[in-house]
Amino acid sequence: MTPPVQRLAPGVVLLTGDAVDALAYAVAVTQRARQRNGLPPSSALTALAMAATGYADNNIQPNEHDEPHDLITTEEAANMLGCSNRQARRLAPQLGGQLTGGRWLLDRRAVTEHLEGKQLQNFTQGLFTTN
Repeated sequence: MTPPVQRLAPGVVLLTGDAVDALAYAVAVTQRARQRNGLPPSSALTALAMAATGYADNNIQPNEHDEPHDLITTEEAANMLGCSNRQARRLAPQLGGQLTGGRWLLDRRAVTEHLEGKQLQNFTQGLFTTN
């Protein structure tokens, strides 16, 4: 059985099986992180993912219809989350916030997703607590 990663020559690597899936997953995670941080998708990563997954259609451009990022301050995030501005600043790096000019800016979508996850967690905890 051949290994999933083979180094054929300097700068040439052959990926098979699970290694191809792992590469596609890593590229997808990286692209989502770039998007959360307000960066455009990397064309090199897109090309790599397309090559690794067998998509040869160059007309596919991920995120081409995405709306621009709606960046908010920690004050707005604190109001949305029902916490203090200080706590919102503490959460900012975990939510993909950008420190710009000494101020944290967060993607409104990331804050909303965090809030939804927090509400879901509270709901599920309520289901499994015994009275």
